[in-house]
Amino acid sequence: MMKLSHMAAVGFMSAVMSGCTVLPDPAPANTIYRLSEMPEPVMANTEAFVVRVDRPQASIVFQSRDIVVSPDGQKLASAAQAKWAEAMPVLIQQAFIDVMESRPNLVGVMPASGARTDTRLQITVKNFEAQFDRGPNAAPLAVVDFTVTFANASNRNFLGTYNVKKTHRAEAASVPAIVNAISKANVSVLSDIADWLERQPAHQSSAS
Repeated sequence: MMKLSHMAAVGFMSAVMSGCTVLPDPAPANTIYRLSEMPEPVMANTEAFVVRVDRPQASIVFQSRDIVVSPDGQKLASAAQAKWAEAMPVLIQQAFIDVMESRPNLVGVMPASGARTDTRLQITVKNFEAQFDRGPNAAPLAVVDFTVTFANASNRNFLGTYNVKKTHRAEAASVPAIVNAISKANVSVLSDIADWLERQPAHQSSAS
């Protein structure tokens, strides 16, 4: 046994000295993406409606930093060597607060802020992906589909629910184009939710 171990060590050292290695090459680094296309913030009114925006709920596949793609609208996969800057629920939560900041009558706050609010809003993520509906080499379709639940912040009494789905065709079958298309669809969905929120009786009574 000692002789075999000694010979194995000699063989390994010879490989290292000759420029060979048994260690694997490092994997290529992931490219990190943020959501783009965020609207510009504006100054909120003194009587702006303040809403707590809870962390969105999502199935396991939409809880990670993976950029999700689908070859057929059913199976889901992750784009190679690409990640979101944060887990998807975190990105969506912050994106909705950014959209609310572009509305003078709305203010969104994180639960961790400690701010007291009369209402809370919960987003459930149903789709947040690019679907290759025209084949693997054609520009895919970004699909963003959310359901929103609006409730009283103190007693959780139900105030309303809203579902909105938007799509946007990517310009190419590439990760940067997919990120851009998902970002556009996401802003469109969140803008619709902000429009809906401004029409709610709780908002109207707060603004009056």
